[in-house]
Amino acid sequence: MTRYTQRAVRSNGAFSGEFRPGHLVWMPAGATWLNQAKPRPFVLATRCGPAGFGTVVYGSTQQAEKDAGAAWIRVPPVRKGVNRNGLRAETFFYPGTLLPIEHDDLPVHAGFLGKSLDELRAALRTALGIGQGSCLDSRAPAGSRRGRIVELSAALAQEIRAEHAVVLTEPRYSRQEHYHIILPFYPRIGGVAGDHKIFVPAGKWPMAIASEAGVVLPIPATHSVWYADDIVRETEYVLDDDTLARIDRALCRYFSLPDAAEEHER
Repeated sequence: MTRYTQRAVRSNGAFSGEFRPGHLVWMPAGATWLNQAKPRPFVLATRCGPAGFGTVVYGSTQQAEKDAGAAWIRVPPVRKGVNRNGLRAETFFYPGTLLPIEHDDLPVHAGFLGKSLDELRAALRTALGIGQGSCLDSRAPAGSRRGRIVELSAALAQEIRAEHAVVLTEPRYSRQEHYHIILPFYPRIGGVAGDHKIFVPAGKWPMAIASEAGVVLPIPATHSVWYADDIVRETEYVLDDDTLARIDRALCRYFSLPDAAEEHER
């Protein structure tokens, strides 16, 4: 099992259909780097069809990240009926802790988030910093890291085949050295297959860390890391407002969030 691409420990069951946002799954102990010791609930933040990839949000009964300022929602268990969500206790879901995962690595869903799905999407929008600009924005709190390009640890770089990434974590929580949402980027030469990707020409990207043809940012590769383990250096480079706004709009499309355009016009 690799740490980030997560060849998960398979459950006893399998689901051959499409997962929808709001489907809740219990990942068995050791299935992901976020639940090495015990099973944990995760909730789908995107669709995930057979042979495809999706993104899940981490759930915990603990409120340590809530206390640290992370975006969160609280979901009580609903154990019976058509609104059963599959939870065993009141759970906090933290959309600032995101994990890409393959359909084949997801166990059968245990329930559906129901009315809490709208809350999850609102919290996800906050966690991603949609419309909140970069750390250079006049509104950004001191110490914000959003929009900054960072160098990744050798272990993570080898696994995801990218040496650098853009920090997307919302400005206030990004001041913490906790979980960070990153978007890795790759040389445009050769590209990255699939939908939901952004091309940025070299003139709009620091040449010191880009190919002459520019870079590609695959939105489904957006995921969370732990600062102390996975980020070794914050570079002096910060994304320009236009490129960051393009990323925000692409994130909204991928995660089925309201269009970011009006946020950037405020």
